[in-house]
Amino acid sequence: MRERHLNSGQARLLVVDDDPHTRALLLDRLEGQGYTVDVAGDSADALQKIQKAQYDLVLLEQIMPGMSGLDLLHLLRATYSPSDLPVIMVTAVDHSQPVADALNGGANDYVAKPVDMHAVVSRIQAQLLRVKSDRRTRECELRRDPVTGLGNRLLLLERISQYIAARSQPPALLLLDLDGLKTANDSYGRDAGDRLLVEVASRLLSVVPDTATVSRIGGDDFTVLLAEPVSGSSPEELAERILAALAIPVLMDGRKITIGGSIGIVAETLGAAEDLLRNADLAMDRAKELGKNRWALFEPEMRDRSETRALLIRDLRHAAESGQLVAVYQPKVALRTRRIVGFEALLRWRHPQRGLLAPADFIPLAEETGLIVPIGEWILRQACRQLKTWQHEFPMTPPLTMNVNLSATQLGDPRLIEHVRNILAETGIAPETLNLELTETAFVRELDCAEVVLAQLQAMHIGLKLDDFGTGYSSLTYLRALHFDSIKIDRSFVAKMMSDPESHIIVETILKLAQALEMTVIAEGIEQEPQIGELLRLGCEVGQGFYFSRPVEAEIAEQQLRAIVA
Repeated sequence: MRERHLNSGQARLLVVDDDPHTRALLLDRLEGQGYTVDVAGDSADALQKIQKAQYDLVLLEQIMPGMSGLDLLHLLRATYSPSDLPVIMVTAVDHSQPVADALNGGANDYVAKPVDMHAVVSRIQAQLLRVKSDRRTRECELRRDPVTGLGNRLLLLERISQYIAARSQPPALLLLDLDGLKTANDSYGRDAGDRLLVEVASRLLSVVPDTATVSRIGGDDFTVLLAEPVSGSSPEELAERILAALAIPVLMDGRKITIGGSIGIVAETLGAAEDLLRNADLAMDRAKELGKNRWALFEPEMRDRSETRALLIRDLRHAAESGQLVAVYQPKVALRTRRIVGFEALLRWRHPQRGLLAPADFIPLAEETGLIVPIGEWILRQACRQLKTWQHEFPMTPPLTMNVNLSATQLGDPRLIEHVRNILAETGIAPETLNLELTETAFVRELDCAEVVLAQLQAMHIGLKLDDFGTGYSSLTYLRALHFDSIKIDRSFVAKMMSDPESHIIVETILKLAQALEMTVIAEGIEQEPQIGELLRLGCEVGQGFYFSRPVEAEIAEQQLRAIVA
């Protein structure tokens, strides 16, 4: 965009005319009006000047030898809009067609010869004023959200920068991330989502101080910039009012839609505009972690955690290819005979600086970034290769089995079935000896998709285990529709079953349910001998836990296998 002040003292004009007398007249009179004026005797000379200098307006003779003024106009309009470079055509022809040709070709206006200088100056001023108005309008549009009419990210950053430059006291910034917009878009369409955004904007404006700047900075994110301290009201109290305003259901096509939000607050922190916005975003993430529909105040430790997280993600991208990922195996044990019947493959990360990291330290990051897909493929391949080795060295009837966890992101990967088939073909294990474990959160949001994928896995004769049963929805619908053949009782119930009557009842109920559905059960988290006896009494035949072994690397697991066949 051409950024020049357009009053006569600073505007720069180019006069293009093959008549020396006309050029001299216009040069003299326009310089007398305070304009800076250059002249060109033909279109080629004019084109060179325009490419080298920045002009605010061109006075262009329409009929010239060689390249005509109309031809030059067409070339200019291929690069410059009428607002970027206004062109007033000068014509000596006394009929209307040349004027129409000029205007249709993109000329802003025209004047006729002999030149009336009063008319020329008046039309130049009119065009420069119009251009100035157009640019102001465009600049406003660049700083406005087209859906809500609020300011956008650009305006917010400018306002923050202006405030910081004018005052030593930092502003307060609230960043709101909406919950419920995607549901509205998916259920009612984009227009309904836009109406919801407009409603949110209206509610924000109704509760914030008049001196605040409310912006929509993209998607479902809004900000409130408090440039002036508000008497009797803190940013935290304003956040509470915003959440209360959002809690009122929105009527959409006869239905009530409930929305909420998480708010990050940054105050009393100096820094550049982008830094303040980034800090507010970190605080908003913390509010989401705490359970949504709440606010969190930025603390410097959040930035440290964010930087640590970014470094971990960077390192995680190269962990598999660098040989840093480690497969460990926890045995599954027949509770009556105490013999190992299989293993669950688990993942550790041997970080070069941080040491051995547990799944909780990096699996959530892998899920967020999508890295869980290649990492999940890696652990599945490693586990199947190891199972093949152990099945060959320790033949049993039935053969050893291997359980591998499957995440929600992997379940949604369109290449999952292909990857599983390839790994089975590469390793040569029987599909019946591979079990994939899923938690309810892996499929509850995309039930239809999960049903299709799990049906394909079952058709391949792969076992499907529902992990952590009893901690989620525990719906019979899932057990029947999604082809699970086994349930794993969550360790939290097994750990307390001998001392907590409620946990005991839950374990007993899960076992009775599994028996009724002809499903097998594995108890997780066994740590004491009495638990084994009670689980056997209730009908549970297989378990795993620290009582038998912690997850160990393949060499130690192999020693455990040798011990039971010695």
